[in-house]
Amino acid sequence: MKRRDFVYRTILTGGALGLGIGCKRKIEQPADAGDSAEISPVPEGRRTIREPEREIPVLAETDVLVIGGGPAGTAAAIAASRTGAETYLVERYNHLGGLWTGGLVLPLLSTHAVDKQKRKRQVIFGIGGEMSKRLTDLGMSVHEVNPVVDPEAAKYVLDEMIREAGVKMLYHTWASNVIMDGNAIKGVFIESKSGRMALLAKVVIDCTGDGDIYHLAGDDYDTMNYAIGLVHRLGNVDRINKDKPGYIKKSIGDDTPIKSVNWVNMWGKENQDALDVVNLSNLQMDYRRDIWNSVQELRKTPGYEEVFLLDTASQLGVRMSRILDGEYRLTLEDTMTFRSFSDVIGISGAWTTMLYKGKKVPSSERPYWQIPYRSLIPKKTDNLLVAGRCFCFERELVEDTRIIGTCLVTGHGAGAAAGLAVKEKESPRNINTRKLKELLIQQGAWLG
Repeated sequence: MKRRDFVYRTILTGGALGLGIGCKRKIEQPADAGDSAEISPVPEGRRTIREPEREIPVLAETDVLVIGGGPAGTAAAIAASRTGAETYLVERYNHLGGLWTGGLVLPLLSTHAVDKQKRKRQVIFGIGGEMSKRLTDLGMSVHEVNPVVDPEAAKYVLDEMIREAGVKMLYHTWASNVIMDGNAIKGVFIESKSGRMALLAKVVIDCTGDGDIYHLAGDDYDTMNYAIGLVHRLGNVDRINKDKPGYIKKSIGDDTPIKSVNWVNMWGKENQDALDVVNLSNLQMDYRRDIWNSVQELRKTPGYEEVFLLDTASQLGVRMSRILDGEYRLTLEDTMTFRSFSDVIGISGAWTTMLYKGKKVPSSERPYWQIPYRSLIPKKTDNLLVAGRCFCFERELVEDTRIIGTCLVTGHGAGAAAGLAVKEKESPRNINTRKLKELLIQQGAWLG
């Protein structure tokens, strides 16, 4: 099929193209859809609505399209654009950084790990390291190891790096469906205040965190329910009066670069479905009420009268949902044995105690580990890469793979790979990984 014909068909059937694949059901178009929606019963008791065909305008045809502007997506977009590829970044919220900024998950974990000489060293460099350094230079980061950043400063820094790289940014925009040509993704449908439009691309990178794009494309994955919490910040913590009669030391979170402000994590309820919007909505309201009430009780405590609730995170702390079934599944054994991969795209560290061969290994003794490029590649969908917490790994690794540092590394690797694929006019799954590693090193990454 000629590209012109493909684009034409995309415009005319935009309401349905790719939907059947993405939702794993066949969509039959009526001979004459007309202008009104059709409502039909289904066996399980729910009704479905058949949308009429409509023309969908194509906003742009680009080289690389990144969906999701969290740490992975921001790093991916910057890396791709720095290769010379025209790059669009789509983000549903009004800021970059995802849970790092909007979720108030402020520590950049996994920056350091044990090397082969059993020395603790920095392992995250490249674009993630650049972000961290810029925040340090602004005085908006505390702690050298696993630094804690100010979220507003991080939003500013990420915006500036996106501007400098020449990335075309779309805030307040949601990728609602995929555009497929056989098993190859050709773009996505987006929804915004400007209406429904299509974005076409040579390579798409799924940085949604939840694997929304590879799910819609019909690729294989596992799901994992996990704890979901809500982070908040307290103000005036520097005005706590320890000399007040009746004062009792209370746990009120951890420090931030702003001396009067602490951030307070919440583990939240276990075994939560992050793909159930009703559940997410209920958790959001319940947690916000719980936090408000707890802070009011804190203010009744002698010495804490001036402490106040500064804010709750704009994003729920979703830790895990979908895990890609990719070309290679990273294993616990890989991360504990300095396993070397010929297609390594980056290094990450560890921040938790891990049970390995019946022994608890603390983070201070755990080695750094390589991430192979194959773990970012879906088995079925062409022209698609995956970065962030939803790439391919064993479930036992969830605490190390979902954190900010690892997301930055996988994003950098995916973005560089996408840019190289465009330059070489090659499918992302078939690029020369030696050239990819050379490119990543040129962009400041450390590959071990």
